[in-house]
Amino acid sequence: MERLFTKFGDFIIRRSKLTIIVITILTVFCSLGLPKLEMQMGNNVFVNEASDVFKRTTTYQEQFGGESIFIMISGDPKVLISQRTSQEIVRFAQKAGQIEDITGSMHYISLMNEMLAMEHPSLPLGEDEASRSKLLNTIMAAISEQDQRSIQQSMMKNLTDQQRTDLQNYTLSQLTKNQQQQLAAKMANLGEKNTVGQQNAILNGLLTKQQNDAIAIYAQGLLTPQQQSAMASQVVQALPAVQDMDDNLLQQLVFSDKGKIPSQLMTMIPDNGKHILIVLNTSKNTDILTYSRINRELNQLIDSSNFESKITVKAGGMPVVLGEVKDEVISTMAIMLAIAVVLMIVVLFLVFPVRRRVLSLAFVLVGLIWTFGFMGWAGLPITVATMATLPIIIGLGTDFGVQFHNRYEEELKISNYNATAAVAKSIKHMGPSVGIAVFIMSLSFLTMLLSKAPMMQQFGLTLAIGVMFCYIIEICLLFSTFHLLDHKHTKPVKSVKDSTWLSRFLEKYTHWVGKMPVPIILVALILSVIGFSTESSIPTETNLMKMIPQDLKALKDTNSLQDVVGSTIYITYLVEAKDVTDPDTLNWMNRFENKVVTQYKDVEGVTSLPKLMLQMNGNRDLPNDQKEIANLIEQMPPTLLKSIVTTNKHYATIQFKINKDLASSEQLALMNTITQHIDASDGIKVSPVGTQVMMLHGIDNVSANHNLITITGLSIIFIGLLLVYRRLKYALYSLLPIVLVLGFSPGTLHVLDLSYNPLTIALSCLVLGIGTEFTILIMERYREEKSKGLSTKEAITVSLSKVGQAITVSGLTVMIGFSTLLFVSFPVLRSFGITTVIDTLYSLICAITILPAIIILFRKKKRSKR
Repeated sequence: MERLFTKFGDFIIRRSKLTIIVITILTVFCSLGLPKLEMQMGNNVFVNEASDVFKRTTTYQEQFGGESIFIMISGDPKVLISQRTSQEIVRFAQKAGQIEDITGSMHYISLMNEMLAMEHPSLPLGEDEASRSKLLNTIMAAISEQDQRSIQQSMMKNLTDQQRTDLQNYTLSQLTKNQQQQLAAKMANLGEKNTVGQQNAILNGLLTKQQNDAIAIYAQGLLTPQQQSAMASQVVQALPAVQDMDDNLLQQLVFSDKGKIPSQLMTMIPDNGKHILIVLNTSKNTDILTYSRINRELNQLIDSSNFESKITVKAGGMPVVLGEVKDEVISTMAIMLAIAVVLMIVVLFLVFPVRRRVLSLAFVLVGLIWTFGFMGWAGLPITVATMATLPIIIGLGTDFGVQFHNRYEEELKISNYNATAAVAKSIKHMGPSVGIAVFIMSLSFLTMLLSKAPMMQQFGLTLAIGVMFCYIIEICLLFSTFHLLDHKHTKPVKSVKDSTWLSRFLEKYTHWVGKMPVPIILVALILSVIGFSTESSIPTETNLMKMIPQDLKALKDTNSLQDVVGSTIYITYLVEAKDVTDPDTLNWMNRFENKVVTQYKDVEGVTSLPKLMLQMNGNRDLPNDQKEIANLIEQMPPTLLKSIVTTNKHYATIQFKINKDLASSEQLALMNTITQHIDASDGIKVSPVGTQVMMLHGIDNVSANHNLITITGLSIIFIGLLLVYRRLKYALYSLLPIVLVLGFSPGTLHVLDLSYNPLTIALSCLVLGIGTEFTILIMERYREEKSKGLSTKEAITVSLSKVGQAITVSGLTVMIGFSTLLFVSFPVLRSFGITTVIDTLYSLICAITILPAIIILFRKKKRSKR
């Protein structure tokens, strides 16, 4: 390997300018891929697109559409339930429907209008007779005299003979003596050939309004339930559109249940009229860019709406939240990049006393262009996870540069400031050392491909690509630049001290470690075992709403919506059958959902076709006749119906409303229990589907194979080290400090009361990668010094005083890179930042403490045996 890097060093010396030109050309090419970067924040970050649940959810979305957007209009009930507000709601919904990828809307006005437009129209007319009577009188007063006469004629035509006789007798009893005399005189003038119609016309002409009202009330009392229903349908048909009703009629309709909202409208008018909901349906093919555009256009529509000033309008739901997250992601990445660069510069100036100390950081920025440009060309998306790779790559890339830079300055002094010799020797010794570390580090990152969650696979792949690109760029650009700048000089512009405070400290620290290796190793082992024992008790959080910035307006509005309407969390089941309206299928659905609601207290309600049918028929038993079922379905509002059953009747949904305070893991357990108890008969297929279900499956996917990833990573590192060193003890020496850190990591999470999330789950692969680099660099320098004839203690002391300084600076730059995550607004990134800073510190401490202790301890045993 040294021979290969010797030739590479000769090439860099001879072709420094060409190397820089080629790197520049490749950088320009990679930069063209940056605009091609796409963002993913949807279901496919947790669940593989080839999985059954993803495919079933795709079928569900093809049949029923995508996620819903909720518009909540709040204010005084008298202002909200008014003609002006109603007309503005209709206008707003129509405008919203014109936004691309919004496929429809639903609100109480549209539902009531659909009820009015049916062949047998119906409206919520109150729960008691007094309310119904009062409302019908108000309705009669709102319709035209011509419609009133038509309704009265139709009612009279449908009366039985006995009802007509009773009504006629009552009518005559209401006449005054004067009216009776006038009636008798006019009837006499008609002669013997008068008709019933002429008689009724004369009688109606004599009656006062008060008498007519009394007769109408009496007539309604004579009607049978069937006649009352027929009359109510005629009255309702004569009404104007809901948005054109006057305030009095509209408010009596809406508050028809003794001054309260009837049960049929409670979902759309929550909190007894203090809020009105508009539900906007989105298309099946929506991604975060589409959500961002919808959110932008919807906010413009809200701002331009003509609701009264006392009315507030808020938009909530997953689409608007994700739409706002998209812009936050871009600003967060810019903030992380700026803070990381500034902090790195500060650290390099404080603890890395060499010339051109920020050069390695500058070249890392080129590495970022390569990494994210390549992602754009390759179609790798930006997710919450891959976003976190930005400061990691900056830290690790700077780390590589620091190692190269430190060795170059060291060789420059040894060679009496001969830049050519310094470049050749630095590449010969550090090229393989850092190269081995990067190779094994990349393999440990690639173990994330064993994760079931796509976002974690992308996280590991992005890191592997990033560190390899940074290694190539740093070794090529740094040494090409050093050679071009220094090959004509015999002395550096600024001399650097041979010994620094950090190298002197590390030398003394190594002597201290050498005096008590056994206690150090025992304490580390105990702490690591304790840490491993706490891992199973650490919960995992995959609720996307808790991973994003909590001060987002869309998220606050969504939380406000949940405070009003209760939980908006639903676990949806897709029912597939030849005909889901078949009586046997409907009865099974009804039994299944009743059993679930009864058995599980965290299931707060259910929405389904059987449930809606029972509401329509007064909670009587479901009909067993197919024609009765078809007639009942025809009476349902089409907008509501299409959300629970398809027109071809092959699919239906059962939506269980879940306690919003339930943790994600508890929701998953509940869903799995419900699914296990599905006992559908042959011909009926029932599957959990939808965004919430996908997110819950993400819990399993994120935490699944965690131990496999860790074990595989350790195995790869061990095999790699064994192949490189060809000695078992050297492989074990480098591996043992990393294993200890893997125990410290969950212990830290437990102490800090932090939960696992999709990023902290990846800590093991990060610890393996970063820790391996530190131990390999120390081990390589130890072997180099040992080959010079130094004793074990002398070799490890020199190694730490020389390469230990660079490793300490590298560790600090990596920690500073991670610490930028503490300044971002994403909670998932802040939590990841805290733990990775601490774990990197653990890796650094173990590299400069545990590794020397192990080497010294086992070397001592070998000598005493002799």
